[in-house]
Amino acid sequence: MNILSLALVSRNVPHKIVEIKAGMEAKRKLLSMGLHVGDVIVKLNQPHWSPVLIRNLTSSSSKIAIGQGLAKKILVRDEKP
Repeated sequence: MNILSLALVSRNVPHKIVEIKAGMEAKRKLLSMGLHVGDVIVKLNQPHWSPVLIRNLTSSSSKIAIGQGLAKKILVRDEKP
């Protein structure tokens, strides 16, 4: 089981959020957007400078855009079907 930052993973591959290594404000922001530890998400793009687009498969959300800094603080692992 490989645990990586969301910023480093491939796109269009389901990943499970295992930890959010951020302060209380950043965690609160992610919770308000519907992202929780244990959710299965898919990264929709592979940006270098622009926001990271993701979709939460657990809650069937629409696209969510988060900054590169926040994406680096979300730790995920491959979600095997």
